[in-house]
Amino acid sequence: MKTTTMLRRRLAAGVGALVLVSTSLVAFASPASAAQPTDGTPPGNAAEGSTGTLYVHKHAGAVTDPAKPNNGTTQTIDRPTLAGVRFDVCLVKKLVTDEDWASITTATPTLPCIESVTSQTTPANGTVSFPNLGIGLYKVVEADYPAGVTPAADFLVSIPFPSQSGTAPAVTTTWLWDVHTYPKNGIEGEGEKTVGAPDANGLGSAVPWSIKTRPLGSFNNGAPLTAYKVTDPLDSRLTYVSGSAVVTMVAPGGIETELTGGGTHYTLTPPTGAGGTLEVAFNVTYVNSLPAGTTFRIDFGTTVTSVGDGKIKNKSTEYVNDQQEGYTPDEVQTNWGQAKLLKRDVNDATKVLAGATFQVYNVNANSTCAPLGTGPLNVLTNVPTTGATANAFVSDANGVVNIPGLWVGSNDVLSRGYCVVETVPPSGYVRDLTPKLITVTPGGLAEGVYSGNGQIDNTPVNGPDLPLTGAQGTALFTMAGLALVAIAGGGALVRARRNH
Repeated sequence: MKTTTMLRRRLAAGVGALVLVSTSLVAFASPASAAQPTDGTPPGNAAEGSTGTLYVHKHAGAVTDPAKPNNGTTQTIDRPTLAGVRFDVCLVKKLVTDEDWASITTATPTLPCIESVTSQTTPANGTVSFPNLGIGLYKVVEADYPAGVTPAADFLVSIPFPSQSGTAPAVTTTWLWDVHTYPKNGIEGEGEKTVGAPDANGLGSAVPWSIKTRPLGSFNNGAPLTAYKVTDPLDSRLTYVSGSAVVTMVAPGGIETELTGGGTHYTLTPPTGAGGTLEVAFNVTYVNSLPAGTTFRIDFGTTVTSVGDGKIKNKSTEYVNDQQEGYTPDEVQTNWGQAKLLKRDVNDATKVLAGATFQVYNVNANSTCAPLGTGPLNVLTNVPTTGATANAFVSDANGVVNIPGLWVGSNDVLSRGYCVVETVPPSGYVRDLTPKLITVTPGGLAEGVYSGNGQIDNTPVNGPDLPLTGAQGTALFTMAGLALVAIAGGGALVRARRNH
């Protein structure tokens, strides 16, 4: 009894040095195969070869509720579980004597392993267990974890564990052979907003946008959400493509699942007309059921209706609970510019030509415009101003070919080359067969400013020389007529003489 009493006192004094954290299912061989004692059985009263079980419950975020004791008992944790975390567990000291138990008050996780390491990885529910652990001091190391996870510190735990409850002077110690630990992991990760290339390069083309949320567990301290939504206010030059929004859940392992709207997983409020705000409000019951590290992706399209300054910016905001100011990832932009040409007579620079039709093409791989007939050009399907045929831009009465909007690039890309080709010449002029390279930059062009070399000249159609009508022609016809009359008169005279 004296030995047992001394043992309990020393363990009660040193219990604060044992840090409880999570691990996974591992089997350790014990010298004998005695059954696991019931909780409350001191190690000195346990049968030889008795073993215990270590449970590790892995959640994201820190539990700040002081009412939840860290004493090896089971707890209810309102944080998302964390899968894919590997723990290595090994014995660092056998606990046989009072001196062995007393030494753990100053022990640190730097102690070397004296038996082989066993590893386990947390499944979707975040919980693993290590059964058949003999009496001793064990080191638990979080050896591997998913990207964006901040690992918990190494820790020591004893089997059995002297669990304390109550407050002084009524503190009681209960020996636990089932020991539950709850190591806390931080989740890191930022949201992201991206913009892609349009499906065609002229005004009216659909531009794809994508929003990636922060991983669950990286915000709100991992606590359950009461409200969660993402909003995206659109520039007035953008019009939402009806029905284009797709919401996808991305599991921590990367598996993607397209979600259903209508409140099952989320509720979508689309913008109407030009501009407006896209809103995706998530069903928090569904969100709170997902493991830590889960993200959402929202993909949608908009058409570009005008150029303006050419830099059309867009940013989204993620709101948690009753936040007035949410989280906003980096702003992105799609860049568009106007192109203009001037059509003139090659012999008279002041004579402008109406009715010339042009098409727009992509440049070749080497950023040049191949002459017609030397290889195919990549025709773009543009949507010009109302009343014009797709990808057919016609010079007006002032000789101006207005191409109201062409895609330049995304974010920092501020110039793009295109080829323009004359497909129909002005009436009375020869078609120009040489593709012209132009460079488009964001924004519109001022009056009198043109793309590339600016002016594109046409040569008039020149036909063959035609005979002139007038005096010389009349004289020739008169002389020919007189000769015919003279010949006819001579013949009549000869016939009269013969008859006589």
